[in-house]
Amino acid sequence: MKIQWLFTSVVCLIFSCQTKDNQSENSSNELPSYELEVLDSVTVHDILVRVFLFQTADEDGIIFRDGASSDVYLFDRDGNPTDKWDKTGDVPGAFSMSGGNFAQDKAGNLVILDIMNGLKVFKKDGEIVQNFGVYQNQWGLGGPFSHFKTYQVIEKDGKEYLLYSLDIIEEAPGDYDPEFLQTRKNLILTDLETEETKTLLPFPEGSQFLNGNVFFFADFRPVFSYDEESQLLYLMFQNEPILYTYDWSGESPVLKEKTALSLEGFAAGEGFEKGAVSFAQIFDYKIIPYPSQILNLEKYGDDLLISYKPTPANKDDIARVIAKEASKELRAELSKETKTRTVVLTQNGDIIPLALPEMNPYNFSVIGDDIWWMKKYVGEEEQEDFTLYRSRLVKK
Repeated sequence: MKIQWLFTSVVCLIFSCQTKDNQSENSSNELPSYELEVLDSVTVHDILVRVFLFQTADEDGIIFRDGASSDVYLFDRDGNPTDKWDKTGDVPGAFSMSGGNFAQDKAGNLVILDIMNGLKVFKKDGEIVQNFGVYQNQWGLGGPFSHFKTYQVIEKDGKEYLLYSLDIIEEAPGDYDPEFLQTRKNLILTDLETEETKTLLPFPEGSQFLNGNVFFFADFRPVFSYDEESQLLYLMFQNEPILYTYDWSGESPVLKEKTALSLEGFAAGEGFEKGAVSFAQIFDYKIIPYPSQILNLEKYGDDLLISYKPTPANKDDIARVIAKEASKELRAELSKETKTRTVVLTQNGDIIPLALPEMNPYNFSVIGDDIWWMKKYVGEEEQEDFTLYRSRLVKK
């Protein structure tokens, strides 16, 4: 079930925050519009799995896995099965449903981060290349099944690293207070050859997470995209509609710019007083049933793709849900209102809504210039055939 959460007010930025005057959420004659153009598609047949997730693709083929297990499925570009393997149980390289989506390194190996079992690197036939242990034991899990990435293989100075954020990376503090957030590091970087790992990137000055309150963990889980060509790191926190841009040409990222984004329907929050939220608490939907959430951030060409969930506009409707007085029809209406939205953020700072086709609820995956997504299934019987599309954004 998709994670959703609500925030009550928009943060007021304190330091060097820029809101572009030409940001727009409404198409106009002066702004381009975009559509998703299908380049090709492939259908795989007779698949019986619980959560069939697209993972990655290259010139050799397409890779899927069952998100509810460790089963991995390989096909050629015509949809013909070429291999199947799994890493279940007490075997080298074992991973579970807590593992994220496979990423690929420069050699085409498959990289997966399982917060319960560690970081693994496999050849495409399942042979283990690296079998790193858990960086730190976790206090909690969170997040829906999704095609959106939660980590990225990056290259710096000729070496490859995994850039990621674990759900809870610290030992639980004895006293979860605002001071804890002052020094918290939000990203982790692991050398894929040596396993050398370091934490980096505290909250930037002016972030709402430094306002003297405490927050649910899901509020400050980061989404990010690193561009190797420009050596820029783009980052947003899921509770905060601010784009942070870092220059990462040196050893550590240096904040270059931060831009407040006017995302229609997005409601950011102020947090809670000390003691109201525990450290390992992912969220509480009884208190906040429809949170706004930044789901994904992708560099795409010269622009950025941002996917997010908005909050219902009518606060009285939300109050009815909290009080358990909402009708089935109202809940359906609110669910429709809070469906995931995707916008294009242009180099000029324009925010252009993107109309996407009806997709599998796990959304889409960006690999280079291609956007991969699975067709939404509308049949009544259990799905056994899955269609995958390769597309690109084009200006109308």
